Amino acid sequence: MTTATVNRVIGHKYVIGSRVYCSECPCGYLASAVVDSATGRLEHLIVTPDHGIDSRLVPIATTHCEGEAVRLHCTLDDFNAMEPAVDIHITPMDPARPPHHDPTEESSAWPFFDLGPSDPNLALAAPEPVLMPRIAYDDHIPPGESRIYPGDHVHATDGLIGHVRGVIVALADYAVTHILVDEGLLRGHKRVAIPVSYT
Repeated sequence: MTTATVNRVIGHKYVIGSRVYCSECPCGYLASAVVDSATGRLEHLIVTPDHGIDSRLVPIATTHCEGEAVRLHCTLDDFNAMEPAVDIHITPMDPARPPHHDPTEESSAWPFFDLGPSDPNLALAAPEPVLMPRIAYDDHIPPGESRIYPGDHVHATDGLIGHVRGVIVALADYAVTHILVDEGLLRGHKRVAIPVSYT
């Protein structure tokens, strides 16, 4: 498989994990990229705010790159008013089904232990489990678009190459031309650009 040195590839480089700035201040980190499945054009960025919740879906037309930093053509208030990148669902727990944790799901459901009611003759109330609601998170992206997940494995015909770290897009139309991949181990990795024609 042919790879290219990242600095030699012409285009906008969106590196997942990069700092993101609004017009007046830092506002978060680049968490993911969203691509139109039919055209291969980068349409949105998913930006996680500094407070760590309520990731935002940022239209690519409102951004530009400065090195590995991403600049937004908007104020912090404008950024906070953008569409959320996830839908949050709260579902009451079924008492007949005990809570569980599935590591493949982006959700949480844990029992809460309340102190009471219990035998008044006891010095301490015996804890009784109270089932808390289940909180689930789903991607909120436009129909026909696909999210590029950071850390996804990239394989060649003879084995693992590395992990997805971002995309390079054409200067004119934001079509994705290369996938940024970190090869090797975390401490000794090398970042390369793989043409999308090879993916």
